[in-house]
Amino acid sequence: MNLLFVASRFPYPPSQGDRVRAYHQLKLLSKYHSITLITPVTHEANESIAAIRPFCKRIVGIPMQRHRQALNLLKAPFEHWPLQTLYFYNPQIARAIDEICSQEKIDLIHVQMIRMAPSVAHIHHIPVVIDLIDSLALNMRRRAQRERWWLVAQIVEQEAIRTQRYERELANRFNHLLICSALDKTAIGNQDSIHIVRQGVDTTFFRSLSAQRASNTIVFSGNMGYFPNADAAEYFITTILPIIRQHIPEVRFQVVGGGASKRLLALSNEPGVELVGYTTEINKYLSAATVAVAPMRSGSGMQFKVLEAMACGVPIVVTSFALGGIEVNHGEHLLVADQPQAVADSVVRLLKDATLRHTLATNSRRLVEEKYSWEQSVSTLEQIYDLALQMHYQQTASSPGTQVT
Repeated sequence: MNLLFVASRFPYPPSQGDRVRAYHQLKLLSKYHSITLITPVTHEANESIAAIRPFCKRIVGIPMQRHRQALNLLKAPFEHWPLQTLYFYNPQIARAIDEICSQEKIDLIHVQMIRMAPSVAHIHHIPVVIDLIDSLALNMRRRAQRERWWLVAQIVEQEAIRTQRYERELANRFNHLLICSALDKTAIGNQDSIHIVRQGVDTTFFRSLSAQRASNTIVFSGNMGYFPNADAAEYFITTILPIIRQHIPEVRFQVVGGGASKRLLALSNEPGVELVGYTTEINKYLSAATVAVAPMRSGSGMQFKVLEAMACGVPIVVTSFALGGIEVNHGEHLLVADQPQAVADSVVRLLKDATLRHTLATNSRRLVEEKYSWEQSVSTLEQIYDLALQMHYQQTASSPGTQVT
């Protein structure tokens, strides 16, 4: 199949959720399909381009100019699009899609995230699949509840309203939208046009690298430039870690991921706190830790940090927000706790109970292998591609001149 893949960002390095998903999808899809990639570019290094080139017969980079993107926001009072969609809109992407489709036969167009959706709004003669990944409206609503500044919270809440309206518009307009969990699908509206394609994890890279783990070491991983992660890290350091230190004074808390704010950097001076920063070797930190945590109070979708910890065989304590539709059982695969005292008690319990740590680690690794590999995720994606093609051809055969996306 000739596949046109429109990424939301250049899909390397796989350091953010949409990039991780696109990278592994491209890698696995390229084994069976011919892929043309259209992607926004800023200043990608040669090694980043070289990492993606083996998966694509052609890469079309569209320069993103920050000043023009900022000017796009001036249209906000006159547009119904979410601010994120408006900010990233670039008519060059739509023109590139049209040019490629006129030059060769494209069987299907895969578009990533709502920020790229306007670029295919005019496409009717080729089946289109839009990967929302998760519900951005749900993410925004949860963030609004956690923002410290009233004005920012109001802006975020209004963005949640715009985004929910737009997500539902897309669900009504397109026949094939993708989402990573049933929870996010329900948040949009549970339409039949929305299909679940789970997040995955690279079970070869994310695995236990050593039977020997550090004692009393807690790890939290993720992009700290992302509000839900920064909020979770600050919350754990200021509210939960002091409770744990009452029982285990020597405990260490490692924050692994780049983009830390000034506030989070300041908290690195707290006893036992270590900000590791960005690393390409998250697996090593997960494999060395005693316990992982995901104390999320906002966000949406399936959390890579949870799947990666499970794959690395490190027992993890999560809040309900961090589950994101992952099919786990409390006490069998991980521990779930929401209140600060309960989270702290669960972490202390795991730090002191090697048998429970081993049980959770073994069960969670098995579950990831059974349900959450990228191979399984992309297999589901290809089934939806087949459905999109079938529906398109049935529609065109029965009603010439009337075509669907």
